[in-house]
Amino acid sequence: MSQTLVCPFLEIAEDFPEDVFLLKHPPSGKFGCYCHQGVHGLACFSTEESAFRFAEWIDLSGMACIEVTFDEAREIAKERPMPIVSVMLLDDLGDPKIHFVR
Repeated sequence: MSQTLVCPFLEIAEDFPEDVFLLKHPPSGKFGCYCHQGVHGLACFSTEESAFRFAEWIDLSGMACIEVTFDEAREIAKERPMPIVSVMLLDDLGDPKIHFVR
């Protein structure tokens, strides 16, 4: 017998803020990404400050910080080429929150 989940995205709502910050390189259209234990994902942050600290590690000048909704971040991640398969909340690099988009 199959069951219908009332809120299949409940866990997502608990781990990810409603709005997140991304790093984007406007001239190229590239976004900041990260790889954790072999999983590649679009890097997102709950604060602008965290995003800019991460930008210091990126060897590309001119990175801009943009604020988007979690749903918008999911769509941006889906549009990235492989191997990007997730959105990663990187407030704690040692324990990122990972949401798979494909």
